[in-house]
Amino acid sequence: MGHLHIYMILNRRRFFLAMVSFFLPFFLLNGFSPLKGFKRSVLKNGLSVFIKQDKKTPVVSVQLWVKAGSVDETPENNGISHFLEHIIFKGTENYSVSEISRAVESRGGIINAGTSKEFTCYYIDIPSSGFIDAIKIIADVANQKATFPEDEIERERTVIIEEIKRSEDNPENILYETFNKQLFTVTPYKWRVIGTVDVVSKLSRQDLISYYKKFYVPNNMVLVIVGDIDYKETRKIVEQLFGQAKKSDVPERKSLIEPVSEPSFERVKKPVNYSYLLMGFLGPEVQQEEYQITADVLSIILGVGRSSRLYHKLREEQQLVYSIGSGFYTQKGTGVFFISALCSPENVETVKDE
Repeated sequence: MGHLHIYMILNRRRFFLAMVSFFLPFFLLNGFSPLKGFKRSVLKNGLSVFIKQDKKTPVVSVQLWVKAGSVDETPENNGISHFLEHIIFKGTENYSVSEISRAVESRGGIINAGTSKEFTCYYIDIPSSGFIDAIKIIADVANQKATFPEDEIERERTVIIEEIKRSEDNPENILYETFNKQLFTVTPYKWRVIGTVDVVSKLSRQDLISYYKKFYVPNNMVLVIVGDIDYKETRKIVEQLFGQAKKSDVPERKSLIEPVSEPSFERVKKPVNYSYLLMGFLGPEVQQEEYQITADVLSIILGVGRSSRLYHKLREEQQLVYSIGSGFYTQKGTGVFFISALCSPENVETVKDE
């Protein structure tokens, strides 16, 4: 029987920062900027808007980023951000669920959403001929015009509960959740994005509406538009569709800076054929944005792809693992640097030591 091995190496943070410091000057000197080409503005109601005109291809992406995720939740409503994400596109005051689907998919577009610990994102990628419908649908989301049909809520509740149950049988997910629970014991990063069956089963329609009205306000959102559009015309449309919503106070987030704790180890027994290994430590914080960017690159050098250092040494040279990789979770607060591997049970200790 294989095992799931979770190692915490929290006291190696200084080593990590020393490593990223080595790579940092390269990126700063080469003018790396993820916002190159964007024009930023802020509406009077506090909505931040980023627009980039790019006419290389006749497509447009309209995205709404909401500062609401599992870090904004409590034990009583954990999972509500994700639940809300499932419901928002199920109908608005101006578009039924079928009209939303038809407006986007009939043009070959894509409509989707995602939830993380820190934010929820709604987006529509569509040929530029469908831009007006796309931005109107996103505006309905931003302007609190979602209608929350009761039948859709119950349908999505069932879907989410099944998602949770599947995740609890998935070795890699069990590994991650156990790792996260040990790494974050103080800050709200400890909450699961998907929530729990017990909490999701109890969330009411009014709970969803109240959360929506509390967090989906213009000064708590960012609108991003990229593609085959005219900047000046798009800026006018944005003002017309999004400018009337009123700003509102949003609950202040609890501290997202996780204190360093003692190293720890946990082994979870599961009926699997291999051993899954996950080890990591706390990384750069919000005040260290330049380190966060460099940390992503460092993780690529160490463990992304067949040319990475870890793959070359542990997979090709020593043949100790079936797969290995590394990564960095960039977060508003304390980040996470991790290394994961799949190996035979007898090789776990050797891989860990390497």
